[in-house]
Amino acid sequence: MYNSAAAVCADFAAAGVAVVECPLQENACMCLARGGIVAVDSSRFATQREKVTALIHEEGHFMSGAFYVPFSPYQEKAQAEYRADKAAILKRIPLPALVEEMRRGFSVWEIAEHFNVDPSFIWRAYTIYRDNLGVNFEALA
Repeated sequence: MYNSAAAVCADFAAAGVAVVECPLQENACMCLARGGIVAVDSSRFATQREKVTALIHEEGHFMSGAFYVPFSPYQEKAQAEYRADKAAILKRIPLPALVEEMRRGFSVWEIAEHFNVDPSFIWRAYTIYRDNLGVNFEALA
């Protein structure tokens, strides 16, 4: 299985980013570029897989440098969120592994289980690879 919470947190620690458990009012997870902090409210996640998905996304913010402030324009926020997802997907859902799972005929839910992320993140990976990086999945099948 890919992407355990412990492995993601270890990667944060190696990068000098602290993962801190604390109560949050609006988000279940968020990162602060200054100080290198990821704040997590574990009580807001229904499953461990949801938490791992959120941590992976936050890791993408640090890898891509895609940060914004709460009062940033919508377009700036959307671009930062896309860049964070893309960076996270390239690292945590590598194309060869995703293609192999698809070739085996696994469903999106089974693939999500393999990568230990939410199914919605697998769909996000698929669309980023297909629509934004030009991967032709039909040719790879």
